[in-house]
Amino acid sequence: MAYNRKQQDLSPSASPIKKKSKSPNSSDMVDKMANTVAQFEDILRTELTAMRNEFASHMTVVQSLCSKLDLLTGELREQKKVVADHDKRVAALEQQVVDLQDRNRRSLRLVGLPEGSEKDDPIGFLKRSLPTWLPSLAGKEIEVERAHRVYTRLSSHRAKPRVFLFKLLRYTDRELILRAARLHAPVKTPDGSTLSFFPDFSPVTTKRRSAFAPIRKEMREAGIQNFLLYPATLKVILNQGEPKMLYSPEEARVFLGAHSSSIPQ
Repeated sequence: MAYNRKQQDLSPSASPIKKKSKSPNSSDMVDKMANTVAQFEDILRTELTAMRNEFASHMTVVQSLCSKLDLLTGELREQKKVVADHDKRVAALEQQVVDLQDRNRRSLRLVGLPEGSEKDDPIGFLKRSLPTWLPSLAGKEIEVERAHRVYTRLSSHRAKPRVFLFKLLRYTDRELILRAARLHAPVKTPDGSTLSFFPDFSPVTTKRRSAFAPIRKEMREAGIQNFLLYPATLKVILNQGEPKMLYSPEEARVFLGAHSSSIPQ
């Protein structure tokens, strides 16, 4: 009986051990992962291809814009040259016009003539007085078209007399009077007033010449002899030195600063 019980205990039907459940196949998981990776690769490849195509399209546009920019830059450079050339020509033409205006003006400015000297006959007074002030004009027939004082808003507040402006019939008479004024400088009236004769230039030339006035005064105070040439060039002569041409007030100021210390006071 004991033997039979032992046999029963060892029989398979009586064994307490349970069967293991069937595990999933690992090769199936690898295949799934490979499929997933392949799908991602396809998506990335598609996206990269689209990006490359878009980038290539943008590069085509950029290259086209660069070509147009190079073309426009070249045209702009040429236009600047043309404009610069036109500016030079316009400046030259403007100077010619100013020169014609200056030479067409047959007027002179007389500075220093006491107020009221001409009374009611400025032309007659001028024709009678010129040979007295400038003896080299004696016997010359100077024809004056008109003469008058130059009005300014500040005239009533100034101690100096107003400028006396007179226009001559001939340009040669204007040059004759200017040469005589330089010859007889300083020109004095019978009552001792000092007279100065100046050409009546166009506004452009007058403005350019007036810009030299302060530096010319400083040069005279420093003992530097200077002359203002037409249209607006300052000629400076130092003691026993070569004449120096100065073409702007700034250049003249630099010259004065460099030479003022060497000029004997």
